[in-house]
Amino acid sequence: MIKKLPLLIIALLSINSFIFSQNNSGKTYWYTSPDSNGYISFQRIVSDDKSDSSTILNTKVRASFDGEILNFDLSTVTETEKMIFAKSFSFHGTIGAKIEPVNFSGTKIKSDKKDISFWHFKGDFVEDMETDPDIQRFNFAKYNATLKLPARTIPSFNIWAIIPRLPFDRKGTFKFNALDETKLYVKKNQTINYLGTTNTDINGKKIKLHKFVHQGKGMLPAYYWVSEDRELMQVLLDNKYTFTISSKEAALQTEKSGKSE
Repeated sequence: MIKKLPLLIIALLSINSFIFSQNNSGKTYWYTSPDSNGYISFQRIVSDDKSDSSTILNTKVRASFDGEILNFDLSTVTETEKMIFAKSFSFHGTIGAKIEPVNFSGTKIKSDKKDISFWHFKGDFVEDMETDPDIQRFNFAKYNATLKLPARTIPSFNIWAIIPRLPFDRKGTFKFNALDETKLYVKKNQTINYLGTTNTDINGKKIKLHKFVHQGKGMLPAYYWVSEDRELMQVLLDNKYTFTISSKEAALQTEKSGKSE
């Protein structure tokens, strides 16, 4: 079988070289979706070093959207606890059923006066990577590229951890650019607005929640429901994929059930 390069690697080859209650550092939040036969989770880790304001955000995506299987882990190191300005990414996984797993990492090199960031990305197919630690020190990734990313570029699934800290206020608009983690493609001019409160059914209970909407060119609106305690409770993507706060056990069972179908 001929191995196909994912869009990620093709892109590398074609380019010259706010209050936050989900603040339990290290705790993982799980969201299940029977619509996508999978789950999404995130974990926020705040540095214990008072001189270091960086935050690590670990995200797992195990879900299927319109037949496209996403199965990857993303780790993002941000400059502050607001998690808006990233300084490094690390991706491991697959972006489709017929594509071999890949590893890639990105590091911000510098920012110019207009806050445009210059990033160096490198990556390999997992099966092509050198595993001997003595050789790894002298081994270079096969695919390298330098990319320019606009200011306030945020990996798309990291929004799940950011929205709970946004103000419950209709007056403000959160503006950003979304990075498609699987293709290193930037979707510019994204917005998130507060819509007010609604009574929503969460795991059989009616709860008063705060509702946000994420909008952008070429996408259906995505909706997020946040509790009074500022925990993300539910997400609706593409008007058909509902993810609801759950447990690790339920998440793994949802994924297992999806694979058996």
